[in-house]
Amino acid sequence: TRFFQALNISTKIAKGAIEIVSNVHLIHKGDKVGASEATLLQMLDVKPFAYGLIVENIYDNGAVFAPEVLDITDEQLLSKFQLGITNVAAASLAIGYCTEASLPHTIINVFKNVLAVAVETDISFPEADTVKAF
Repeated sequence: TRFFQALNISTKIAKGAIEIVSNVHLIHKGDKVGASEATLLQMLDVKPFAYGLIVENIYDNGAVFAPEVLDITDEQLLSKFQLGITNVAAASLAIGYCTEASLPHTIINVFKNVLAVAVETDISFPEADTVKAF
């Protein structure tokens, strides 16, 4: 236990084994590992190293991309999806093909046409009366 005391680690002996009484943060990221800390880590069979990959570039079908292309936020994903829906609605309206994306626009356009006919004729319904008042 003298070894642990040198490192300011409180211990106790229980059932013939040395127990560390409280959690101890022995090494911080970026700190140089000293001989005492290295010995303790070896005794505890702890290896304070992490392995991983650092992506430098991405190669896909002959194109090379920076790794920042993988940093996609939910807002960016949602805006791209909304842009796609807008394009589908615009294309559907242009060719006269009804889709779920273009349906609200189609209904509004039909209502505008009915309203225009009602304003120019004697047809009356509550929405047309509101417009006729102006």
